Amino acid sequence: MKQLTTYVALFVLMFSMLQIPAASAQSSETRPLELTDIMQFREITQRQQSENFATIAFSANPDYGDREGIAVRVADGETFSVPRGHAPKVSQDGAFVVFMQEPPLLEREQASSREERAKLVSNAVLVNVSTGEQRTYSNADSAAFSGDGNFLLVLHEKEFSKENDSTEGQILTLVNLSSNEQQQIHNVSAYAVADEGSRVVWVEHTKQEPANDDNGDAAPVEAAVVMFNTSNSQRSILDRSTSHNYSKLTFAPNAETFAFLAGEKESNLTETPQTLMLWQQGRASARPADVNRDGMILSEHSPMRFSDDSQRLFIGHRPAPEEKQEIDLKPKSAEDLYNLDRLLGDRRLQVWHGDDGMILTHQRESYRQMQRATAAAVFYPQAGNFVVLSNEPRESQSLNDHPYAVLAWDSQPYLREITWNGFHHDLYWIDLATGERTLVAEKLRSWERGSLSPNGRYVVFVENSELKLFDSENGSHTVIGANANVSWVDEENDRPMEPGTYGIAGWSADSSEVWVYDRFDIWQVAVTGANQGHAENLTATGRANNMQYRVADTDDHNVINTELPVLIRGYNEQLKTSGMFAFDYATKSLNELIYGEKTYSLMGVSNDKQHVLFTEQDFRQFPDLWVADRGFTERRQLTDVNPQKSEFVWGNAELVEWESTRGEPLQGVLLKPDNYDPSRTYPVMVYFYEKFSQRLYQWNQMKVNHRPNFPYFLGQDYVVFLPDVHFRLGAPGPSATESLVPAMEKIIEMGVADPDAIGLHGHSWSGYQAAFLVAETDIFAAVVSGAPVSNMTSAYSGIRWGTGLARQFQYETGQSRIGESMYENLDPYIKNSPVFFADKINTPMLIQFGDKDEAVPWEQGIEYYLALRRLDKPVVMLHYEGEPHHLQRFANKIDYTVKMLEFFDHYLKGEPAPSWWVEGLEYQHYE
Repeated sequence: MKQLTTYVALFVLMFSMLQIPAASAQSSETRPLELTDIMQFREITQRQQSENFATIAFSANPDYGDREGIAVRVADGETFSVPRGHAPKVSQDGAFVVFMQEPPLLEREQASSREERAKLVSNAVLVNVSTGEQRTYSNADSAAFSGDGNFLLVLHEKEFSKENDSTEGQILTLVNLSSNEQQQIHNVSAYAVADEGSRVVWVEHTKQEPANDDNGDAAPVEAAVVMFNTSNSQRSILDRSTSHNYSKLTFAPNAETFAFLAGEKESNLTETPQTLMLWQQGRASARPADVNRDGMILSEHSPMRFSDDSQRLFIGHRPAPEEKQEIDLKPKSAEDLYNLDRLLGDRRLQVWHGDDGMILTHQRESYRQMQRATAAAVFYPQAGNFVVLSNEPRESQSLNDHPYAVLAWDSQPYLREITWNGFHHDLYWIDLATGERTLVAEKLRSWERGSLSPNGRYVVFVENSELKLFDSENGSHTVIGANANVSWVDEENDRPMEPGTYGIAGWSADSSEVWVYDRFDIWQVAVTGANQGHAENLTATGRANNMQYRVADTDDHNVINTELPVLIRGYNEQLKTSGMFAFDYATKSLNELIYGEKTYSLMGVSNDKQHVLFTEQDFRQFPDLWVADRGFTERRQLTDVNPQKSEFVWGNAELVEWESTRGEPLQGVLLKPDNYDPSRTYPVMVYFYEKFSQRLYQWNQMKVNHRPNFPYFLGQDYVVFLPDVHFRLGAPGPSATESLVPAMEKIIEMGVADPDAIGLHGHSWSGYQAAFLVAETDIFAAVVSGAPVSNMTSAYSGIRWGTGLARQFQYETGQSRIGESMYENLDPYIKNSPVFFADKINTPMLIQFGDKDEAVPWEQGIEYYLALRRLDKPVVMLHYEGEPHHLQRFANKIDYTVKMLEFFDHYLKGEPAPSWWVEGLEYQHYE
């Protein structure tokens, strides 16, 4: 209690210190952002909409503060606000929205323990979209609408339910939305609503009369699975038992079938076997389905997913469990003190074997997932038959809505190679009717998952840079699209591994053609017929115009509906402009709908395909929601989530181009403040991570975190520069120097940058590059390096603690781009490690690390710090206790942001050095 109170006090004190002095020359109409302003900018999250686009709902979430639930009546743009609303659900017809409402942030911050926070009240708030009327249902745990949209169901919190005589479960309130009549059901543990119609199911518990015996046993509790029809209030019991628990309540989409699991309440096994219970329309109750498998049990972690046509139910099994073992390690006698079996029972041992498929840390981090992994199967409710799809729980399948086949990916043969070669798998085609499987391809990179045709017969995939067609009827493999004479894989791949594919756009409804991407264009490739394998360029001009075209909307089973003009997003790689286009399949013509110096994103299409939801953004414009007709001729802005933006100094983005020292063309984004004065030079804060020029027309995420906030720095009289880097294999460090030094020379030549006041910030991969750059150039006045690798020879055999993976593959085939093992060639590991060249560093260095970094071993920061310290170089390392790769504790995010600005202000603007930089801070002990 004392510790938490102290923390809150320190947090409040820190907030009082956030009034960073503004630059002297500012507009009288706007002011610089303060950190507390950044915290209050909001993002659109948890968006939901009715299929008819009548209503859209979302949560507007600030970085720090109370969020707001917003419902929008699309017809006239009227909005309705629910304070602290989140997790919206929209009724099927869009007439109502229900939000969960969390307690105020102030109350959450004032709560000094988990118990106090648990006592805070959460509500469900119902919004009538026609009238704006709101009703609040207090102490709510969750809420949902019936499939017909006529009823609201509210499940109340456990403690509230217990206090209101619902001792065996929670209170479920059923609200008739037309009459506002309410019905309460006590002792409910779970509920489900059908997507369509009026059926609702819940599990209700009833305490039975005590048994007439003298054993003093507690009265048994009967659980009943209750189906309720909201249209006629008819209630039926699907199953009841005093010895079973019920879970995984699952309606088929058509609501004519309902499935759930039943498992013994008490079991001596490490995992309780489940029984699949099935109710079908016309039956009075549920019946067990026979889905038994030798050596396996139906698992409580079974996926329980119906296909969209309601014809198939996907389930999963696990190996038969062992009996629970009760081990008593206490000695029974003096002689038992020396019992070796008893003593060994308390050992804590892990064995790292050289032939292990997954190294022990990978096994550890995957343990929980593996304990829940199931071997896939499919059950057909109408026929009652059951088909095994896999015998391996660790295999992945596309349990989708294809009626004939699924794809599976087996990585087991390549687990050991993950350590140095990354992820691969074998691709299989599986017949949904028989479970028969056919190997499609071996050892594909993990991103190549194949695309299944709508009729389930064909699989299209890329192997060895060739586009291939697999025919399940005869097992044949055919190279297709060869006449296109383009690359189906990344032309710009600069990593020492197989390049990734541009992807599959979709299929024709009859599976006769597949649409495939190259770097710029969309190609239609014939799958059947006399022209099988022939490719036709549908968009035709993409490559010539540096325009990348991508299909924006497909139907079920990845079908491209060509009966209407196909919506296509265009993005100009050179200019960074974008827009939406309509492709007329009959005339093979591409028509511009909306295009410009913006970033456009399609967010949804109405069920009648006549209206679209989209966002447009640039550096100055937040991506609010817009609605338009399919042709974008009539479009309206629906939201204004951050109206306060007009109060602040912002900036304008422009594209800058230059060449690396090796002659490669490069681009970057230069951000100038609103009051930019071309007659003077500016301090420049440079932030980079591989490629950032695509951000030219993108809103900057308004958060306080491990990254510098661009508008915040602009308001402090900085220019911000976001340059791209061109990498060459075996030289990731020098690549940064070759790219960034001429970039700095460019903005100096432009008269933008003060040559003595350029600061650099990088985090993680760019944190490494920032740490390396200063050993090769003194062009930067100060550098912030977050979570950098400093010594590739020690990092090579380190562990990524978040996943448990070895780091070797990152260097041999991944982002570090070395391309060889350290044992094949040690030289590049040394030449690309800044710690070995620390004597050449003259730039003041600020290092940031969390000591629970799950991606980069934080000892890498210590190595760099100790090297610079030993050489009497100006260095400070900010060590945040208990923090991962990206800071999580809000106070730490604030502290780092403040210190980053103070550091740059000192070296780039001549401000007094902060005390922590001059004097440091003695060891602090935190309870």
